[in-house]
Order: sequence, then C-alpha cells, then structure tokens
Amino acid sequence: MRFGKLRRGLRESAAVRLARIVGGLSRRLRLGGGSSAPGLVVGRVDPGFVERRAAALPDGIIVVSGTNGKTTTTSMIRAILRDAGIETVSNESGANLLRGIATAFLDAPATATAGVFEIDEAWLVRMVPLLKPNVMVLTNVFRDQLDRFGEAESVAALLARAAAALPVTSSVVANADDPLLWYAVRDRDPVGFGVRPLGDIEGSHRGDAEPETCPKCGAQLSYTVRTIAHLGQVVCEACGWMSAAPEVNARILSAEGLDTVTLQVDEATLVLPVGGIHNAYNAAAAIAATGIAGVPVLRAATSLEHFRPRFGRSEEFMVDGRPVRLVLCKNPAGASVVIREMAADPRVGAVVVSVSDQIADGRDISWIWDADHERLAAMGVPIVPSGRRAADVAVRLKYAGATPAPAEPDPIDAIRSALARCPAGKATVVLATYTAMLDVRRAVSRSRSQRLVDSMPSPS
Repeated sequence: MRFGKLRRGLRESAAVRLARIVGGLSRRLRLGGGSSAPGLVVGRVDPGFVERRAAALPDGIIVVSGTNGKTTTTSMIRAILRDAGIETVSNESGANLLRGIATAFLDAPATATAGVFEIDEAWLVRMVPLLKPNVMVLTNVFRDQLDRFGEAESVAALLARAAAALPVTSSVVANADDPLLWYAVRDRDPVGFGVRPLGDIEGSHRGDAEPETCPKCGAQLSYTVRTIAHLGQVVCEACGWMSAAPEVNARILSAEGLDTVTLQVDEATLVLPVGGIHNAYNAAAAIAATGIAGVPVLRAATSLEHFRPRFGRSEEFMVDGRPVRLVLCKNPAGASVVIREMAADPRVGAVVVSVSDQIADGRDISWIWDADHERLAAMGVPIVPSGRRAADVAVRLKYAGATPAPAEPDPIDAIRSALARCPAGKATVVLATYTAMLDVRRAVSRSRSQRLVDSMPSPS
C-alpha cells in the first residue's frame, strides 16, 4: 500500500513537470491551446490527477453548467467567495472540458480551499464522478451548437443525468424561470433562482423562443411573466403544472443599457456594474449558489457591486483612441437579449456583427435567422458584417431591413470600418460568437503591440 502511494506520487510529479513544460512551450510559441494542452498531458500521464486534487479541497466544489452564462456566473461566484475569505481554484480561461479543469488544478494557488468550475453541458455527467461537487448550478437551456446538441430538450436531458449522478448530500441550484430545465431536475429538489423584470416583456422578439410546451403534458404554456425567450413564469391550463416560486428572486429596479442594472434581492439592493437582464440571472444564480456555501445575501450583493466581467463578456477596450465594447453572442436567445439592451442604449453609435463557424461556435449558423436582427436594423446605426461567415451575416442583415457596410472578415478592419462610421462621442459594439470573440481580442492585442513598436525610437 505504501509502495502504491509512492508510485502515485512519482507519477503525479512527473505528469505535472511535463505538463508545465508543454504549457510553457505552447504559450511561448503561440501554438494555441495554452489553457488545455497542459491538462491534456497530465490526464494522459496521470489519469487520477483531477479526482485526487478535487478531493483535497476542504471547502468543496461548485460547478456551473447550462447554455448561457456559465463563465460570468462562475466568475461572480468566485468574486463572492473571495470576499468571504475563501480562495478558489477555477478554469478562468473558460476551457470547460476535462483538460481545462486539469490545467486549472495545475495552476491552482497553494492557498485554494475550494473549486469553482464551469463545465460544458456534454461533459458535466462525466465530470461529476471526478469532482463530486457540493453544489451544481444550472443556468438555462437554449438552442446552441445545433450540430453538437440538437434541440434544447437534449441539453435538458444531459443536465438531468448529471444532476442525478450527484452525491446525495449535494445541492442543485437551477433556473426556476426555465420550464424545461426546472422540470428536468425536479427530482433533485433544486434551489430556484429567477428574475422579475421592470414590466412584462411579452412584446419582445419571439423568433428566438425555445419550446413553449408544457414539459409534463406537452400542451401550450401560458406566460404570466416573460423575460428572455422562453424564460419566465408559466402555467399549463391543460394539466395545471406551473413554474415554481424561486427562493432567490432578483427584481430589476432600473437598467442603464449595457452598463448597469439595479436589482433587489431579498433585503439587498445591488447596482450590478454590467447591464442586461441576462446578467441579472447570472447574479441571482451566483447569490443562490454562495448562499448554500453560507454567504448571506447582503454580503454576496455587496461583492457583486465590484464585479468585473470576464474577457469578451461586455469587455471594454480602446482602438485608435476610441471606445469599443465586445459582447459574446452565440445563439438566438443570447443575441436577441443583447440587441434589446443595445437598442435601449443611446450611446451605441455603430455595431460589428462577427460570426464564425469553428467547432467551438458550432458549424451550423442557421441560428442567425432566429436572432432579432430586425431590432438591430431598426436602430439605424452603421452595421459591419464580420467573421468567417461575414457574407452570411450581410445577407441576414439585408433581410432584416438594414443596409450593412461592406463585409470585413478581418476583425481589426471591421472595427476600424465601424469606428469610421460611428458618430463622435458614441461607442462601437462588437457582437461576436466565441471564436470570433477570441479573434477580435487577438487582433486588438496585435494592433496595440504594433503601435507600441511603431512609437519606439529607432536605434541610433
């Protein structure tokens, strides 16, 4: 037995050293995969690495999954726990498969006592036996990456299987405003979170809506409150099934476009420094999850007032001295809600719509026809199609009633085209799918580096 323990220790030590060498080379040579390659190596050399590291965290593990909001909700949970004095290990890069989790453990701070991980919906059921999470947070189910998941019912079934595989002592936190998701995990007695808008949003774009049939009997649902697409409070007049009242209810008091949203959660009033009803849902999920970990609502809300979004999620930067905001939009529901927030923000002066079709985005981009580009066209601002599928974006915008600028597949060219058309004093917003967002960030970084080199004095 002692020999076996020594052998495991030697294997882990060798795996860690090799993984760090590979990660360093990957970053130095800019080969890509810097957040996954080390984890892939350690998993091959030492398959039990993640399970052992997870078991060693005394304060346990929280996992976050679902279609939209995984990265932001995970980051919010970490911010709350950090302010509560709990250091965490997390896959900050957003690499949410096994190799990304392994890399996170490789880079974990020595003081970490808890783990907070976002996990891909298809991988969640495989990660539960390894991580044995104390809390599972399920954000929502929407159509996304159709070539991987098919329809939303398939995603709900995946999440339900993962929830059923949890230890009996673990808790599930789920979106009570998502009828499909809530019904799928009902047997786990989930803690519910939800959002109540300023008013009923029944008049919002309906093409992005997911299935609105009763998950129990299949009849059409009736909405008493609607928030995003199929999210809201519902009742089935055929069988009587209805939405549950959420334990954590974030009521929107006011909203300032893409910048801020003011919420009331129990006795706490929170000014969240990122806008949009989707971020209200993320905040409610984070407050519910950390409440199970023992953090009071008021303390969690105070922490979120200082929250800063993760990369590409309403990130702001300067290009040629002018402000640009980058927002991830990867499916019809997510795109439509962001467009709705933009339309309410008079500071938006131009928009880049960047759509790519790499594996992480999903090869099937037919979803762009269900997103509310009609509302975007009605804003009357210049719109530049971009990304690997810029031509498809241009066609969609024309059918929406817009007259888009010439397509610019290159990210920095697209941004500069939008900036040239953007009125002075207003901001340009880039709506981008996942890999398009990464391309934008890399292009902006290269542009900054080039300007720095150009501004340096020549050697004498």
